[in-house]
Formats: sequence, C-alpha cells, structure tokens
Amino acid sequence: MADDPQPQKAGESSPEGVAGAVLGYLLAGIVVWGFLGWLVERFLDLRTGVGAAVGMIFGAAGAIYLIMKRLSA
Repeated sequence: MADDPQPQKAGESSPEGVAGAVLGYLLAGIVVWGFLGWLVERFLDLRTGVGAAVGMIFGAAGAIYLIMKRLSA
C-alpha cells in the first residue's frame, strides 16, 4: 500500500518517543531532586526553600545531561 509509513530500523526512535523521553527526563529530574532537596532542608530544620530550589536546578541539569547523552548516541 502506498500510504503505509516506512518501517523503522532497529535502534531508531520516533519523534513522539523522543519527545516523551525528553519530557519524562526533565519532569522526573526536577521532581525527584527537588523533593530530595526539600527533605534535606527539613532534616536540617531550615525553612528557607533553598534546598528544594537547588535540588530542582541540579535535577534539571542532570536531566539535560542525560538527554544530550541519549540523543548523541
């Protein structure tokens, strides 16, 4: 049939799959590391919000690193 999409080769990802992975990495990194920063802040009895903010920044940076590593392969 002429309307059938071309089959993908092994190891190739669809654009939708890549976009979902990028969004998943970013959200997971920000949420998980933000929560860990918040827990550290609560454990140290600090009520400034800096721990969660720093955790979210590190989570986003780590997610961007993982995304770049995955897409460069």
